[in-house]
Amino acid sequence: TRFVQILTFVRAVILAGGYGKRIMPLTHYKCKPMLPVANRPALDYAVSRLRAAGIRDITFALGYKPYDVVDFAEGYTDINVSYSVEDEPLGTAGAVKLAAGGCDDDIVVCSADTLDDCDLTDMLELHRRSGAIATIETTEVEDLGPYGEVIADGGRVLGLREKLPENAGRRGIANTGTYVLSARALGYVPAGVPFDFAKDLFPYLLKLGRLICEVRSRGYWRDIGSLSDYYAANFDMKRGYPFPAAKHLSRPYCMSVNGNLVAESARVCGRIRNCIIGEGAIVASSAKLESCVVLPGEVVTGSGCGCVIGRDFSLDPLLSGVNLKNAHDTSNIFRLFTSINL
Repeated sequence: TRFVQILTFVRAVILAGGYGKRIMPLTHYKCKPMLPVANRPALDYAVSRLRAAGIRDITFALGYKPYDVVDFAEGYTDINVSYSVEDEPLGTAGAVKLAAGGCDDDIVVCSADTLDDCDLTDMLELHRRSGAIATIETTEVEDLGPYGEVIADGGRVLGLREKLPENAGRRGIANTGTYVLSARALGYVPAGVPFDFAKDLFPYLLKLGRLICEVRSRGYWRDIGSLSDYYAANFDMKRGYPFPAAKHLSRPYCMSVNGNLVAESARVCGRIRNCIIGEGAIVASSAKLESCVVLPGEVVTGSGCGCVIGRDFSLDPLLSGVNLKNAHDTSNIFRLFTSINL
């Protein structure tokens, strides 16, 4: 088809190198792109989205715990995988410049820690038709506080504002972190120094009078950068949101059991209701869980409600709004102080 022809020679870069400080200690043992969302690594949703659009050449821009990603990505059978590892953090634009390695065609950039169903074929076609140096995917959100704001008119970007305290609780247009870049855009990114898209590159291009376009997504989008969003994303996907799945040799197999999503390798002897049980996890006969996410390999003997249950972590001062409590078993429970409609 026409769209497949458009994307045949397109290369993608998935940003998968961040530390995930806001969801520590979950990311202490595993990098954020590999955290399970409904028992699939978050990274898998980004890869599957690109593959569904016909994109086969994907470079993973890595930093923190790179081999977490490499070990899983080697299992894909229908994409061409390459890796770029930062010795020091280079920012989003710096990481893509390093990963692109002199690519002379358009590049699709997306993040490994967002779930997004915006049609990339439409986005790329608009980008090429407009002649823009960059095209930004945006979405309308109820609370701009955690996100960068995009100011646009008629599909043309006029300005960007990074996360501002005064935006908390205000409805607006957020930058989703998905971009299509013309190759010449990366020529404005200095090599070897930290440089971001939203803070540095895009404002500079606008100052030079370069055209940046906006594509408004009206579908599903969620950033899993906070514990509450990570928790909510698990249940969004548990409800069966129709994300595609790229071919992979060892993606975990799960079963729906009485309204619970249970990995085939898990053992459930206790009482569970509306839960997600990860690979190799054990829910003992003494356990009683409701609306919980049990991470892979955990042994749960106590009770929990509305929790993410993981290893025995130590409290991190960056965790605001999360109460870490030792449960009656060997795990810690992360209780999420947020109203989530399950």
